[in-house]
Amino acid sequence: MRLFIAEKPALGQVIAEALGTVIRKDGYFECGSNNLVTWCVGHLLELAPPEVHNPDYKNWVQADLPLKLRPAKYQPIARTKDQLSIVQQLISRASEIVHAGDPDDEGQLLVDEVLVHFGNTAPVKRILINDMNANAARKALDGLRDNREFYGLFQKALARSIGDQLYGFNMTRACTLAGRAKGVKGVLSVGRVQTPILGLIVNRYLANKSHASAFYYTVAASLAVGGSRPQARLVVAADAPLDDKNRIIDEAYATQVADACRMKPADVIEARVEEKQTAAPLPFALLDLQVYMSKTHSIDAEKTLALTQALREKYKAITYNRSDCSYLSDEQFAEAPETLNLLSQALPDLAGMFTEVNSERKSRAFDDS
Repeated sequence: MRLFIAEKPALGQVIAEALGTVIRKDGYFECGSNNLVTWCVGHLLELAPPEVHNPDYKNWVQADLPLKLRPAKYQPIARTKDQLSIVQQLISRASEIVHAGDPDDEGQLLVDEVLVHFGNTAPVKRILINDMNANAARKALDGLRDNREFYGLFQKALARSIGDQLYGFNMTRACTLAGRAKGVKGVLSVGRVQTPILGLIVNRYLANKSHASAFYYTVAASLAVGGSRPQARLVVAADAPLDDKNRIIDEAYATQVADACRMKPADVIEARVEEKQTAAPLPFALLDLQVYMSKTHSIDAEKTLALTQALREKYKAITYNRSDCSYLSDEQFAEAPETLNLLSQALPDLAGMFTEVNSERKSRAFDDS
């Protein structure tokens, strides 16, 4: 029996559709006589808190630091323990397992940690699915790889999660206990990510608080040249009254220069015409998209992530959204005619434009290297 373990139910359903002959069960699908498809719901396991390692750690005592939390211990996440039990039962029935976590390090960890937790001994293959549709899943089924190829990715995510726990628990207790000794009440939470981010926010706040307004002046001209009116800015002389950013800080000097130039003839010393080509921008990686949406549309990072998640899982409109990569595969380039056809159907008002697109023109975004 071959068991597919997807990261989320939506991907599990896509895999089941690709396999065919689907029968829905509680927490999994049966697909024909030899395939089962189940799923995690995000992480099904979490690192156990300190008191699981040592009951004495329930009390915060300076002498216990650093806490001894190795080897790492896992425990079921309460809200998904029923699904974890289903996955455990299916693992015991499988003669082969196909890891169908998302194609990143966290997706690799999410399924691998379950297999390790239950002592799986069946051989494990890896399937990589970027697009949430059955056709993409069928193609991916032809390219199964040995899951051992991704062991480094698993270890990377595992080391990060264990490191975060060791750092967070130890530093939070150390700082909180030190704070209590000085009369500080409450918990002083410390984390690998949250503390540097908090530091950036505080430093920015302090910089804004101590900022002193400063005035500077620019001199610009609107020139009449051959029926056009190009704009020109003054190249400031080195002996002008300038600040450390090379800006004029003396209003009288700026006014004097402007008055001296007003309605005077100008000589064109050099004219240069250059033909340049600018490549189209690469597709968004998640972080770049979050920055763009925040600056352009005032949509915060969490909302942007939720929107991309819906576009991928609900509408199957985009590739894997949590990627830090701005490139697409050559295989996806081969799907260009089909993609353009679907866009024409979905956006009939723009169908004429899509028919004029040269689907054989390959941009730098498609790169397997």
